[in-house]
Amino acid sequence: MITRRQMTAAAAVIAAGGTVQPAQSAEPASQRFTFLLVHGAWHGGWCWKYVRDYLEDRGHRVFTPSLTGHGDRVHLRSPQVNLDTHIMDVINLINWEELDDVVLVGHSYAGFIVTGVCDRLKDRVGHVVYLDSFVPKDGDTVLPEPTKEFAESRYGPLEDDYLAYAREPVSFGIPESMPEELRWLRRRLTPQQLGTWIQPISLNNGGSDGVPRTFIYCNDKPPLTDQQATRLKNFQDDPTWRYMELPCGHDSMVILPEATAQMLEEIAATV
Repeated sequence: MITRRQMTAAAAVIAAGGTVQPAQSAEPASQRFTFLLVHGAWHGGWCWKYVRDYLEDRGHRVFTPSLTGHGDRVHLRSPQVNLDTHIMDVINLINWEELDDVVLVGHSYAGFIVTGVCDRLKDRVGHVVYLDSFVPKDGDTVLPEPTKEFAESRYGPLEDDYLAYAREPVSFGIPESMPEELRWLRRRLTPQQLGTWIQPISLNNGGSDGVPRTFIYCNDKPPLTDQQATRLKNFQDDPTWRYMELPCGHDSMVILPEATAQMLEEIAATV
């Protein structure tokens, strides 16, 4: 696989208030931060490999856990795994590693997870980043209709009545011009456990309200629905949010890992 130092990170990053130009090399950063990167559905901690490498080369501390039932923890998948399980995966990591002032990043489905973590550990999170992700309210579920039948209508029959298989990696925005990356995902994507999609999130402390937060939109996608466009405009207009964009499809950590890492570093440095 080609190194990410040589690939598309040379592209400009569209950002609020200006453009982030990619660095020539991963020289040590003047400030050091702690990043906790949480993967989305079907993925695992492995998907952050090149983002993690770049940030660690810059001297930052980086954690990329695989949620229960995914990646290197696929042997723990079970019908009993639900959204609370995944939220506790991240809470326990923060507690056991005694982390503070964390830059907490949730991609896609993990918007639910980082919101739940903020709700319970608000004083331990320095900034929360929603990377092309859900931003749930109290009582929301990942699926708009939280049933097995609805999941099967979208993803086909569930294995053992609880495992939803991923679509082809191109559905995550990875172009056909990146065949090695497509093969990489095909080898590693794992089924999503239904319980994580149908359990309502419980937010007793306002979720991420009050925490510095940024929404990053991956903008190389089909045209938005009116509802999606309104949602993004709300982020742009809300002074409690910082809004930024990346010029790629959904899996920016695979498509533009260096640019993604640089944007996360910029966010951390401007808190």
